[in-house]
Amino acid sequence: MMFYDMRKLLSKIVTNRLFLHSIIVSSLFVWAIGTNSCSAQATDAALNALSSDNAINVEVTTNFIAFRQRSPAKAPEIGFIFYPGGLVDARAYAPLCRTIAEAGFFVVITPVPFNLAVFNPFVGQPIIQEMRFVRTWVIGGHSLGGAMAARFVYEDSTRCKGLVLYASYPDVSNDLSKRSIRTLSVSASLDGLAAPSTIDRNKQYLPPVPQTRYVVLEGGNHAQFGNYGKQNRDNDATISAQEQQRITADETIRFLNSLQ
Repeated sequence: MMFYDMRKLLSKIVTNRLFLHSIIVSSLFVWAIGTNSCSAQATDAALNALSSDNAINVEVTTNFIAFRQRSPAKAPEIGFIFYPGGLVDARAYAPLCRTIAEAGFFVVITPVPFNLAVFNPFVGQPIIQEMRFVRTWVIGGHSLGGAMAARFVYEDSTRCKGLVLYASYPDVSNDLSKRSIRTLSVSASLDGLAAPSTIDRNKQYLPPVPQTRYVVLEGGNHAQFGNYGKQNRDNDATISAQEQQRITADETIRFLNSLQ
């Protein structure tokens, strides 16, 4: 869930943890309750995707949810760290991330404090430091999660070779237009929160084409990048969540393969 109306304020104060926790937490949740936008829970389909099987091993801890092929020909060379959308249960992205892992990538969803990545845009750092079997890292996320993945890259563009944004974008405070970072931006034509006009307006803060590849999902909306049900102020999609996530996974896999 994206809070672009508040993001500029939050990005400026993110380094001040005491102020962030004492003032912003309370006001943000009062705002969320007032707009009937409390945390969205993962659906049964998402929870079912958290079970290991003969093809994929799923490891669920308090710090991460990891998906990895059980019998790859070789250890995965590329890892994909995924930040969930704001006020969305991290488990809601299990089906999408599992599909990407089935193509041979190591995929890690990082739960974030209060389900808001803005409280720790650098939650992916321990993953990179500890899981050294991965040679190349890519970071990304949905909505607010994608924006905070962009902040991660803005602060330290040496750790990740690529950035993946779903219904998301950086702004002037995280201007990546001069950075050498391969980027994939996947958005949806019926998104009621990260509208196509907003995505277009913020293209100036991403590396130019061809360093950035833009994909627009015709008939998709904001919520169907995950499995957490409908979302306030979003538009109704004309394609299914399964189709939206299939195309998203295919484009992400294509992007990750291009980095090898």
